[in-house]
Amino acid sequence: MDQDTLRFQAWQLDALGAHPAGTDLLAIGPFRAVVSTAPGSGGWVTIVGGTTSRPEITHAVSRLRSMFEQRQTQLEIEYNERLFPEVGRWLEAAGLRLAERNPLMACRPAGLKPFAATGVGLHRLAATSSAGDLQAFQTIRWTNGGDNEERPPPVEQLRKDLAAARSVYMLALLDGEAAGTGVSHALHGAVEIVGVVTRASMRRRGVAATVTSDLVGMHFDSGGDFAFLDAANEEAASVYQRLGFTRFGANLVYR
Repeated sequence: MDQDTLRFQAWQLDALGAHPAGTDLLAIGPFRAVVSTAPGSGGWVTIVGGTTSRPEITHAVSRLRSMFEQRQTQLEIEYNERLFPEVGRWLEAAGLRLAERNPLMACRPAGLKPFAATGVGLHRLAATSSAGDLQAFQTIRWTNGGDNEERPPPVEQLRKDLAAARSVYMLALLDGEAAGTGVSHALHGAVEIVGVVTRASMRRRGVAATVTSDLVGMHFDSGGDFAFLDAANEEAASVYQRLGFTRFGANLVYR
């Protein structure tokens, strides 16, 4: 395994160990699951290390399926294909289907190529930010820039999320108008970049690249050594490659 794969694996272990209040960390066969203690809530299920076999996977999936059915939520398993290249066919044999295969990409301080598009301004959100900015962030992020009609979570939830000291929530403006979002979650020198979304009418003008560059640069300036993300598609991957990200695997999501 290359250094980025190993660093990502270390982050996964750190993230599991730092699971938030109100959740439980469960070991079910080779899987690790972080599940909410609230009824009807879902959870994060992954594989982070050790050896696996088809009988282990089959038995563990059966237990996970029963647990999630009792919680009335959908079972979803994600993991780095490079670490466990054989697991996919065992999950499919157990009745799960591949829903996503997204490139995993990493950047180190020496590799970052900073970028700032003309006309793009960045506003780091805080609990004291205006309701308008918070609503714009929620709407852009959770509707995928207007591509779907999903109802965004309430602004009150975002205000609570903004209290997390390890996280940065960024709203991008294009010529003064809300245009995009981005989020970073830092843990033990590593940072995960998520929620990079651009309004449909403002794409291909450098919004996503500017947001990502700023979040990663901020992390490295504070002493971090590793940034990673999973790209939504090949077009997005090409944007991140221009910023200095390189591939180190694929994040597979089975449901």
